[in-house]
Amino acid sequence: MDEYDVDGADILVLREKLNRVSRLSLNINKSLKKIGKATIQSSELFTPIIQSNTALGVLQRNIEGSLDAVSSIKDLANDASKHELVLTQGIEAVGLKPYIKAIRKLQGIQESMDYQNQVSPESSEFQGIRTHLSQIVQSSEEALRTHFTIILRKIEPFDPQINLNKKVPFPYYEDSDLSQLTDIINFFGGSSSSPLVAILANNRSQLILTSLAFLEPFAKQITTNENVPYRKGSSGFLNYTEALLGFIANEYMFTEDILAKKPSFRDQVFANIVTPVLNNYVKLVKLNISLIKKNVLNVGLFTFELSDCVGNALKFLRNKPLENYTPLVSSLDESTSILQSLFRDLIVYIESKASQLSQLPSDNGVIESTIDVMSRLRKFSEYKQGCLNCIVGMRREEWLPKDYNEKEYTLQERKQINSNTALLSCFFSDCIDCLIVSLERRAQRILMPNQEPDIANPTSPRNTFKQRIGFFLITNITLIEQIVSRSELNSILGERGNARLEKLKKRYVNYFVSDWRALTSNLLDAVFVDSSGKVSAKDKDQIKEKFKKFNDGFEELASNFKHFRISDPAMKKLLKSEINSLVLPLYERFHGRYKDSFKNPRKHIKYTPNELSTVLNSLDR
Repeated sequence: MDEYDVDGADILVLREKLNRVSRLSLNINKSLKKIGKATIQSSELFTPIIQSNTALGVLQRNIEGSLDAVSSIKDLANDASKHELVLTQGIEAVGLKPYIKAIRKLQGIQESMDYQNQVSPESSEFQGIRTHLSQIVQSSEEALRTHFTIILRKIEPFDPQINLNKKVPFPYYEDSDLSQLTDIINFFGGSSSSPLVAILANNRSQLILTSLAFLEPFAKQITTNENVPYRKGSSGFLNYTEALLGFIANEYMFTEDILAKKPSFRDQVFANIVTPVLNNYVKLVKLNISLIKKNVLNVGLFTFELSDCVGNALKFLRNKPLENYTPLVSSLDESTSILQSLFRDLIVYIESKASQLSQLPSDNGVIESTIDVMSRLRKFSEYKQGCLNCIVGMRREEWLPKDYNEKEYTLQERKQINSNTALLSCFFSDCIDCLIVSLERRAQRILMPNQEPDIANPTSPRNTFKQRIGFFLITNITLIEQIVSRSELNSILGERGNARLEKLKKRYVNYFVSDWRALTSNLLDAVFVDSSGKVSAKDKDQIKEKFKKFNDGFEELASNFKHFRISDPAMKKLLKSEINSLVLPLYERFHGRYKDSFKNPRKHIKYTPNELSTVLNSLDR
């Protein structure tokens, strides 16, 4: 029983405690609910206040930032206004360097404002200021370009012929102008994208082209009359080329002066300036080439000068931009091709001119064909260096006539001639050979129309007019010799060419004295003389006949000789000498051997050697 009470008491005590805890927990919960409700009410009350405080903080920071931006912009604007004032006064008032400096300052201010716009969006409100600065910079840069153009145009188009005649340099810029041009180029930056490239190239190209236009009309014609042969050095194209080279030299110096520190840019600018000028020059070259092709006979020799002009232009461009300019090289090749054709054309012309001979002159003298051909050869020889240049690589076969007969010419070698000097000498000798051979062929056809000519044969039995033809050709060769001696032909022919000319003359001297040779050949026939110096009666009759033939033939030939009018002393002396050397020695020998064969020598022997010599020496009187 006692045990039971103790346990019950413990239970009661525990229950009482639990009830007490339960009531306490209930009260705590009620208190917590009140606290939660109060907290909610406090939160609802303070949230608007906190938001207002936050907004005020942001507003305060914005105001502070705006004040800083305004302060910074104000400083930049004040600085910009100073530089703007410089720019508004203009380049002439403030000078180029201060003007460029002011532009650079404004560009720096622009960059600062752009940077602030990136880091401080508030500054975007000052876009108007930035736009204004941008407009000022753009207008100032345009003023620089205008000033650049004004300086370039200080040199106006002019007639270069006046300067060439007076031997004065072409107009050039003052050092101060060159300095300003350099400063402006440096401001915009020296590169292919620079806006000044087009301005510079166009202005300078137009200046050159407009100036050369003064000379262009004279460069578009070779002669004023297409039927008149070209006179060396008379083409206006020569002056045009000289002026062109002067302009190229000027432009090279000009680009060196203003772009010395920018070599790649300098070369491009030079090329841009000169290319249009060269293209116009090439057009003129092609025009002149077409004029030459239409009238080779009269103006073909101008090709030498045209080729020299183009070659000089290419030489002038060596080690410069536009070196080996393709259109110029092509023009030079075309002119060289024409030049080489002139060699063949001249031979054809000589044959044609000789074929025009309708009859031998009554005095068997110089004919117009010889004068004309030698005039052309002399003019051809005036371009000696050009001939030497273009004959390189040519072969003799390229100009020899189609009906070329080796035995008719004074050179019968077939080997290749490698020296251009020797080849040129050969060409002119072939021209002279061609003229004389063609004249002989024509003379034989005129005098002996019913037979084929037998050319270059002093012993031809078919040619019964050897003396007349020989005299005719010697007379013309004498004129040729005179022209050769007084012209560049002499140096071109040289020793070998002059030897060929002498050989040619000797051939026709043999023509002329062929009848005299036939006369003296009669004295060569052998007659037997015994040891006592006596001849048989039969042989004596033969000797009488020989003296008679000689006497009759000599008188006829001497009479014929006097019919030939020989005005040239050298030619007269030559022919007399040839006849003397041919006749007198043989006659002296024959006379000395047989003068004592007759009882009455004077009956059969008309001339003693001394008497014969006297007659021979008086042939030209």
